[in-house]
Amino acid sequence: MNSITKKILPFILCVFCFFSIQNSWALENYQAKKEHTNSIFWQITDLEGKEHYLFGTIHTDDNRVSNFKPIVLEKLKEIDIFVMEADEVIDRSILRVDPKIYKGYLTEKELEKINLLADFHTMPRENILSMKPWILAVIFDSPRPITPFNQDNLLKSKAEDFMKITQGLETPREHFEALDKFTTDEQMSLLKAVLKKDLAQKEVNYELLVSAYLTFNTEKILNTDILITKSLVSEAIWKKMEYYFLTRRNKFFGERVKELIKGNKIFIAVGASHLGGETGLLNQFKNAGFKLKPIQALE
Repeated sequence: MNSITKKILPFILCVFCFFSIQNSWALENYQAKKEHTNSIFWQITDLEGKEHYLFGTIHTDDNRVSNFKPIVLEKLKEIDIFVMEADEVIDRSILRVDPKIYKGYLTEKELEKINLLADFHTMPRENILSMKPWILAVIFDSPRPITPFNQDNLLKSKAEDFMKITQGLETPREHFEALDKFTTDEQMSLLKAVLKKDLAQKEVNYELLVSAYLTFNTEKILNTDILITKSLVSEAIWKKMEYYFLTRRNKFFGERVKELIKGNKIFIAVGASHLGGETGLLNQFKNAGFKLKPIQALE
């Protein structure tokens, strides 16, 4: 079990990557054309005049999203603390489940599909059903084998190279609590929906999501992400996801950030889903009177 979790932890610490809600927003005192305001990297100036940085990430190791402009590294050098979504998992029991819960939920065909997907992601078959259903659903929805070199971890590694403190906005237990709010039936329905998808479907969805991200247009990311996610779940489960993964967590993130900036300059790297929307971090910062300035992040 340890070998499995060690490999996938950098990925599952960002399990909320395919549940993104963004919206358009107005920037105070910023009159540039709309196409110039599309950005996943922002300078945030607080009420004391300190400058902080917010990077909306996408949880993949795709080379198209890791070609950072020099300014990203320059800003990492300026800050005191690099902040990601969650701290590293120490107690891995929060990821495990009694394999007996799968009994009666999965057909022989679905179990064989799980074994094949475990092979694809180089995960030992004998331990695969010791993982919670929602973790398997998130991992197996990826058309690419999971690696620890996703965009989030690259930014964290750069910060560590510059000897910066790194910490999470949430503890691991807080981070995973949202998905644990879902019943076994709900988790299994998500897993079964993912198991129905073939590799071609996953690749199409992946390309749609990456392409949307690379436009830096939050409205387009919103529409693409919601379309993909809603295709996997019922309307009732989607509403539950929307509340626990976005509305509630966004407000929680905003409160934590406002505490961390007291006496510190910080660089926040969280899923792009948490930047936009009515309760998103950008809107929260704007409403708090902070000044927002978009920065081009990728070559």
